[in-house]
Amino acid sequence: MPPDTFERHSLIAELSGEPDTLLDVGGIRGELGLFMPKTAITTINMAGEDADAHFDGDRLPFEDDAFEVAVSLDVLEHIPGPERHRHFSELVRVARRKVILCCPLGTPQHIAAEDELAGWYRDTAGESHRFLQEHLDTGLPSEPELEELAGASGHPFELRFHGDYRRANAAFRRSTELRAHPGPGTAIAYARVRLDPRRSLTLADRSEFHSNRAFVEIETGTPARDAA
Repeated sequence: MPPDTFERHSLIAELSGEPDTLLDVGGIRGELGLFMPKTAITTINMAGEDADAHFDGDRLPFEDDAFEVAVSLDVLEHIPGPERHRHFSELVRVARRKVILCCPLGTPQHIAAEDELAGWYRDTAGESHRFLQEHLDTGLPSEPELEELAGASGHPFELRFHGDYRRANAAFRRSTELRAHPGPGTAIAYARVRLDPRRSLTLADRSEFHSNRAFVEIETGTPARDAA
């Protein structure tokens, strides 16, 4: 598992605690379960993806408060801006204790770096990268946008930050180079990244110039501000 993938799943598991039930919206079956073996995890994704259930991306096919925790890992950046409120509200609706969402942070520096990376990928692989292109088309969520989306729930929330996008992008380049130009040199370069034992599992209260990802925690177990 790539270091960046390992880190975000580890952090989601830590922030979740050990809930009895968890819904992973946009997840791949079995992936988060590697980090949370005591939790009954249901994955739901779009049709064609490896998941326990599928939906159209609009309303989740579950009752209110159906899960103790609901999470969403790197999904929001693939949703058009006007539809992101729906994603948040559906997560809040089905989670009786907590919602945890993470996504790449849309700073000007990160957006410029992804634009450059997408161009490099096209030149190297001879085609556009689906996810990078979606990032550019929909826009990476900014810090003010995330605060507004989480605040609209009415529940207490916390926004924190993780990683360095330069490190994640460097690993992506090594992986791409190995697929495009397999050989001893590219294999060794990729192995150095993949087998690097260093892992960053610290969340910061403030974003920094090269912050890679934002984590949002919404305490749905605490009554919303407008509750009676």
